[in-house]
Amino acid sequence: MSEARPNALSRLVVLILVTSAVAVGGWWFLNRNTQTGAKTAAAAKGAALVLTAKVGKENYALDLDAIGTVRAFESIDVSSNVTETVTQLSFNDGDFAKKGTLLALLSDAEEQAMLASAKATLAEEEREIERLKNLVKDGAAPEARLAERKTLADIAKQKIFEAEARLTDRRITAPFDGWLGLRRISVGALVTPGTIIASLDKMDVVKIDFSVPETYLGSVKAGTLIEARTDTDRERTYAGKVSHLDSRIDPVTRSIPTRAEVLNPDLALKPGMLVMVRLVVEPKYSLSIPERALVPVGAKAFVFSIQDGKAKRIEVKTGRRKPGFVEIQSGLNEGQIIIADGIVGLQEGAAVKVAGDYGGPVKAFNPEQPDKKTP
Repeated sequence: MSEARPNALSRLVVLILVTSAVAVGGWWFLNRNTQTGAKTAAAAKGAALVLTAKVGKENYALDLDAIGTVRAFESIDVSSNVTETVTQLSFNDGDFAKKGTLLALLSDAEEQAMLASAKATLAEEEREIERLKNLVKDGAAPEARLAERKTLADIAKQKIFEAEARLTDRRITAPFDGWLGLRRISVGALVTPGTIIASLDKMDVVKIDFSVPETYLGSVKAGTLIEARTDTDRERTYAGKVSHLDSRIDPVTRSIPTRAEVLNPDLALKPGMLVMVRLVVEPKYSLSIPERALVPVGAKAFVFSIQDGKAKRIEVKTGRRKPGFVEIQSGLNEGQIIIADGIVGLQEGAAVKVAGDYGGPVKAFNPEQPDKKTP
């Protein structure tokens, strides 16, 4: 009886140990499979959704802004050279006048009479000269008398020129092609030298005067491109070129007066108008990427590209910036595809999934709607 009890106890212990071993083994196998499945699911689910962009080229010119004033290409105040009464006005407000067009006529009765008298005198002297020529030829009149008549004829011619000049002063014409402003006088008004009848401006091409700081003197020259904008229409730009720089620098402002010429076919630019001028000082076309694609790390900068479905970090050297974009001086090639959005927390070698193309700096990526671009 004593030997049977130890044998039963031994079998019980062995049974307990075997049962425990089987339970532990089953738990380990089940836990291992669960962890493996979780890791596999996590790996499949962990691909980062990104938007891509192509490396292109942009103009990273160094621009200089200035305030300018519009001037007419040619401009005068039409006025009289003499004191006289206006007898005729041949234009209306805002008319276009060709060179030589009669604008105003002043009283010229006295000058017409002087001209008629001078012409009559000349005709009389010419007849007398012809008569004396025959007499001198026959010896019936002296040479001195013929010479005297010739002198009197020359005086009559000068009287004609004088009368015609006085008449010209009373005919006010346009000295060049241009647009007339508002009429300042009426028929019957007495005008004097300096009295403004109207303004005349040539405006199909205008001049814009502005100042350039002395420090930019080496970069700005005749032919430098400019863009002008007005407060009345800020969306429109007027392209032109610098035509001339003044010969002197202002010692107070340390700037040089500069003039540009701009085409103005629809006459939108008016003389005296204030404009904002931008000079393209150093034109430069360089590789460009969206600024948000840049990953700064200390003093260095990186971008991510995609290689075999995984993120690859590339070091780049940046240059100038413009709203939403940055110049790339080295590290990338034109046309290369980079990750432009979805880079927050992205690591080297991480799996990525392309959700679309980056729409620009004014749009952001919405990870909850990867197929759409939201403003």
